[in-house]
Amino acid sequence: MVPCVVALLLLARALLLHALDISQCIAPLGIESGLIPDRDLTASSSFNDGNVGPQNGRLNQEIKGGAWCPKSQITTESTEWLEVDLHTVHVITGAGTQGRFGNGQGAEYAEAYVLEYWRPKLGKWVRYRAADGQEILSGNTNTYLEKKNHLEPPIWASKIRFIPYSSHRRTVCMRVELYGCYWSVGIVSYSMPKGDKRSNGVELTDMIYDGQWGDELRGGLGQLVDGQFGGDEIREAAKTSAWVGWRNDSRPNPPVIIFEFDKVREFSAVHLYCNNKFMRDVQVFSEAIISFSIGGRHFQDEPIRYTTNEDNIFESSRNVSIKLHHRIGKWVRIELHFSARWILISEVLFDSDVAQGNYTPEILKPTGAKDKTKAPPTKDLPISTAHQEDPLYMAIVVGVLTALVILLAVAVFLIIHRHRHRKCFASPLAKTTIAQKRTVADNYNPCGTSMLPDNKMIIDCPLDVKSDEYQEPYQALKCAPYFSYSTVLLEMKDFVKDSNTALSDSSNYDYAVPELSSAPLLTKRRLADSLSDRATELVSDHMETLDLDTRRSAAGSIRSKHSTRSPSQQEVLIDLKRRLDNTNVIEFPRHRLRMISKLAEGAFGTVYVAEADGVPEYNGIISSEKRLVAVKFLCHDASAKERYIMEDFERDVRILAALSSPHLARVLGACRSPPLAVVLEYLELGDLCAFLRTSPPGSVSTGTLLHITTQISAGMHYLESLNFVHRDLATRNCLIGKGYQIKISDFGTDNETYACDYYKVDGRIPLPLRWAAWESVLRGKYTTKSDVWAFAVTLHEIFTICRRRPYEHLTEAEVLENLSHLQADDGLFECIDRCPGLPRDIYELMCECWRRDELERPTFAEIHLFLQRKGLGYATS
Repeated sequence: MVPCVVALLLLARALLLHALDISQCIAPLGIESGLIPDRDLTASSSFNDGNVGPQNGRLNQEIKGGAWCPKSQITTESTEWLEVDLHTVHVITGAGTQGRFGNGQGAEYAEAYVLEYWRPKLGKWVRYRAADGQEILSGNTNTYLEKKNHLEPPIWASKIRFIPYSSHRRTVCMRVELYGCYWSVGIVSYSMPKGDKRSNGVELTDMIYDGQWGDELRGGLGQLVDGQFGGDEIREAAKTSAWVGWRNDSRPNPPVIIFEFDKVREFSAVHLYCNNKFMRDVQVFSEAIISFSIGGRHFQDEPIRYTTNEDNIFESSRNVSIKLHHRIGKWVRIELHFSARWILISEVLFDSDVAQGNYTPEILKPTGAKDKTKAPPTKDLPISTAHQEDPLYMAIVVGVLTALVILLAVAVFLIIHRHRHRKCFASPLAKTTIAQKRTVADNYNPCGTSMLPDNKMIIDCPLDVKSDEYQEPYQALKCAPYFSYSTVLLEMKDFVKDSNTALSDSSNYDYAVPELSSAPLLTKRRLADSLSDRATELVSDHMETLDLDTRRSAAGSIRSKHSTRSPSQQEVLIDLKRRLDNTNVIEFPRHRLRMISKLAEGAFGTVYVAEADGVPEYNGIISSEKRLVAVKFLCHDASAKERYIMEDFERDVRILAALSSPHLARVLGACRSPPLAVVLEYLELGDLCAFLRTSPPGSVSTGTLLHITTQISAGMHYLESLNFVHRDLATRNCLIGKGYQIKISDFGTDNETYACDYYKVDGRIPLPLRWAAWESVLRGKYTTKSDVWAFAVTLHEIFTICRRRPYEHLTEAEVLENLSHLQADDGLFECIDRCPGLPRDIYELMCECWRRDELERPTFAEIHLFLQRKGLGYATS
C-alpha cells in the first residue's frame, strides 16, 4: 500500500513539473549573467577576437570592446552570425539586442536581424518566421537601449544564431540575450496529417510547424505544444487559427498523431483540448485509440480505447483527459475517430515521467505465430486454452486463490486490530505535556479546545480528521500544539561550540532571518542570554505594551480589540531559549536519501526533492516509512563569503531547528560530510503556486482558500513573535500537502520556474518586486511589517488561484515607479485591484497592509485572528 501511495505522490509532482506554462517562460537564459560560459558563444568572424569577440556580446555588459563586431560589413546578403549553444532544448520566447556603447565611444548597432535555430531532431538550421510570416526582426536605434522582441510563435532550439541584417552596407556590433526556459515536457517531435481548409477560408493547418511539410507533417514541433489554447470560435484571426483540424471526407482513414519523446517514459494521462462547435459540423472525437512503442517501428498490442459522450448542448471548447494507466513508451500514437464532419485540436499535453529501468524495442510477431495464438475472428466468446479435463490444474488454481484470500483476510484483521490498539492507548507524550497544552492551546492550536468535567484539557479536532490520521504516510499532526513535540531528535550532544555571533543578514536561510530593527531578538550577545533577557523584559513591561498596542490597534477598522502581542509571547521566547539549549540536529545518513528531481538552484547551493527513510517525527520517534524531503546542498567551490556560511553551518541549522510551528517546514537533520546539506520537511503536493495554478476552475472553494491563508498567517504570526523576517513571502514559497496542510518554506526563491518573479533594482540582487514593500525596494529595509505587505500580495495570488500576476497590467519599470509614489507620498500610488470573488472585507485588510507608514499596517496577530473569524462562516472543500 505504501509503494502505491508514494507512486501516486511522485506522479502528482511529475504533473506539476511537466505541465509547462509557456506564458511564464520569460526568464533570461544567462548570456548577460554569465550563466552561459564564453565557450558557448561563437561567431562566424570577429574584427578582433580578444577585444570584440563573441564572448563580449553580452547584454548590458561593457567587457573590453563592449560587444561582438563581425569582421565584414553587413548587407541584406550577410552571412555573419553570433551563435549561442544552450546544449539542451529550450523554449525561446524572446530575444534582446543592443549596440556597442564602448564607454560612449561606440556608434555601431544592428538596425535589424534574423534568427536561425537548430535542435537535434531537425538536424539542420531553420530560419525563424513570426506569426505574420516575417523573418526580419527590428533591431536597435541607438547604441545603449535594449530592443526586446517577443517571439510569437516561440522557438524550440538547443542552438540559436543572431544574423545582423541591413538594407544598406554598414558596420554593426551586437550585444544579445535570450529569454525562455528549459523544455521539460520531453516531446522531441510529432507527426500528423496536414490540416484542411474550411469553406470560409480559415486555414486549419499547423502553420508554425517547423518540420518536413507534405501530405504528412513529420519531425517537427508546432501549435499542438505551444501552450496557446484556442477559443470557442473557429475563426479567431484573419489568416490563421489556433486550431488544427481535419475533415472526414478528405481522407480515407482517421487522423493519426504520433508523438516522439526524448526518453522512454511512463504515462499517466493525456489531455486533448478540442472544439465542439457542433452547429458548424465540429465535434469532439467519438473515440481515441492510443498505442505505445519503445522502438518506434512497431506499436504494442492492446491499445487504450477511450469513447466520448456526444454533447449537442454546449458549444464551448473543452479539455478531454484520458487516463493512460502508467503505460510505457517512447512513441505515443493517437488515432482519432470522427463523430461529425470536423475534428479540431488546439493543444495536447501529457502527464508523464521518465521510466526507470531498461526496455527493449518491440519485435514484429510472425504471421504464423499470430495464427497459432489468436482465435479466428468470431462474435462468440473466446475459447479457453486450459486443459479442462485435468483436475490437478484446477486444484492448484483453487488452492492458490484460497491461500490469497486467507492472507488478505489476515492482513485486514491485523490492520483493524492495530488501529483499534492505537485508539485505545493514548500516547505517553500526551500525558506529560498536558500542562503545556493548557497554556498554549488557545493561542497556537489550530483546532478548538474544550474542558472535560474533571478540568482536563483535550484537543477538539474537526469531524473529518481521523484519530489515527498522523499514522498515514506524509501526513503531519494537524492538532499538535506548538510545544508538545520537539522539532528534532535529542539524541546527540550539543554540537554548537559558540552562539555569540548574530545570524547573518543573508538570504541563505530556509525560511527566516532575524529582523534588523531597533530591538532585534538575536543580537551579538550570547544567544541564550539575549533570549532570557528578552523574555524577562517582556514579562516586566507586558502591561505597558498591552496598553500601547491596544491604542494602536484601535486605529484599524478590522483589527482586534485585544493586544497585538500574544499574551504568551514570553512563553514563546522562553521555550525557544530552552530549545536552543537542548536542540541537537541529528546526522542524517546520506545513504537514506534518494534524489528524485532538482527543485531549485541558486548562489548558495542546490535544492533537491528526495525520498528518505528514517525521518524523525514530531515526537522524536524514527519513522520506518519513506517520506518526501527537501535536501539543500551548499556549494562545493565556496567563495570567501560562502566559506563563512559553511563555518557557521551547524549554528544556523540549529537555530532553524529550534523554531517550532506546524506551519513552518522543519529541519529534519543535516549531512556534515562534504558537500554540506540540510534535510528539510517537504509536502507531497509541492508548492502552493503550482498547485493552485493547475487546479481545475471552481475546484477550490472560498472556504478552502481562507483555510490556506489562515495557516500562512499563523506561521507568520509565530515568526513575528520572535522578530524574524521572511523577506520573500509568496505562494511559491509555501508548501501544500494532504488536507490543504500548509507549511512556509523558501524553496521558490532559486527555482527557475519563478525566475520571472524577480527583478534587479539598480544592479542589486534580484528582488521579488511585485511582492516587496516600497521601503524594502527603495530603502533596503526589511521588517515584519514588510512581510505583512508581502502577505497581502500573497492573498491576491491565492484568491486569483495564481492565474493573475500582481500588477499584471504594469511592467517591472512601471511597478517600480508606482512604489516610488509611496516614497514621495504624492498620493499617486495604486493598490492592486480587487479580483472577482474576493470578499470586500479581506480586500480592505489587504489595503491596510499596503499603507505607506509601516506602523499603520496590521500585525500578523491581528491578521490571523481576523482570518480565523472570517473562516468560521465557510466550509472547506
